[in-house]
Amino acid sequence: MTSPLPGEDTLIALLAASLPPARHTRLTIGDDAAAIALPDGSLLLATTDLLMEDVHFRLRWGDLPALGWKALAQNLSDIAAMGGTPTHALIALALPAHWSPDDAMAVYRGLGELAAHAAVDIVGGDTIRSAGPLTISLTVLGRVLEHEMLTRRGAHPGDGLYVTGTLGRAATGLRLLETGEPVPASLAPAVRAQLRPQPRLAAARALAVSGCVTAMMDLSDGVATDLHRLCLASGVGAVVEPAQVPIDPVVEAGCRWLAAHQQSCDPLSLALQGGEDFELLFTAPFDATDTLQSRLAPLPVTRIGRITQTPEVLLQGNDTVPLPWGFTHF
Repeated sequence: MTSPLPGEDTLIALLAASLPPARHTRLTIGDDAAAIALPDGSLLLATTDLLMEDVHFRLRWGDLPALGWKALAQNLSDIAAMGGTPTHALIALALPAHWSPDDAMAVYRGLGELAAHAAVDIVGGDTIRSAGPLTISLTVLGRVLEHEMLTRRGAHPGDGLYVTGTLGRAATGLRLLETGEPVPASLAPAVRAQLRPQPRLAAARALAVSGCVTAMMDLSDGVATDLHRLCLASGVGAVVEPAQVPIDPVVEAGCRWLAAHQQSCDPLSLALQGGEDFELLFTAPFDATDTLQSRLAPLPVTRIGRITQTPEVLLQGNDTVPLPWGFTHF
């Protein structure tokens, strides 16, 4: 069987197709979170993620509280992507044999710090002894009114394509950490973006109540991958203008530092393909930049392209070329 999708997305589609039809669910597999109708007319949002040592993080980076923070942050970002407010979390830990209770408590300190900041209650979970690497699984619940929920499925030809914040910091931080070298203080924002990302909870709520956003998701795997997913869900295409991509200044500085250490990188590639920025990628009327910026200030919002009728996802610079898929898990 062949598929135009990369392996992870093909597997998810196959798994979803093997299930019986949903009976009690408003929105099922295929978005940032599932949505379940509640008796009061609101929706319960549910999302889960799995993180494994040496796949999603390195223990040699030496910051266990940051690991807990990031594990929760990426799930909170999924709730934000739906326009919702996160409320509860459950944590499951598979702990290596050599881990002590103090190690587990250090992870929980980071979890608790972000949970307090986001007004999320950690209400349970599970712990087991792992025969292999450290593995963390989180499930986060949230709420949203049905008419405020945003999905990947509403983009229309002619819409503008927007992102919040700046892009590429987290990917740059990963490249810096992987060198094993001491990172200069001027590049610390990139390392913080990788270890302690900031989910855009307030911005997402502002967009959800704005009435002008047509589709939205978070940038966990990078524009090059997540834009393809949004376009497939909406049945549209897109054109990205590389000159408009808001590359964070620390990305270019980080690339210069890496080049001095015999490692090449391209700032635009890090911004488009790096992932883990957990900014918001969304569509809205093409001329809505000023309206959106007034709602999100001081957080920047940038129109990086437009939605098209044809299904291709293109990068339009001096030449117009297909934007290839970026990171996927398979």
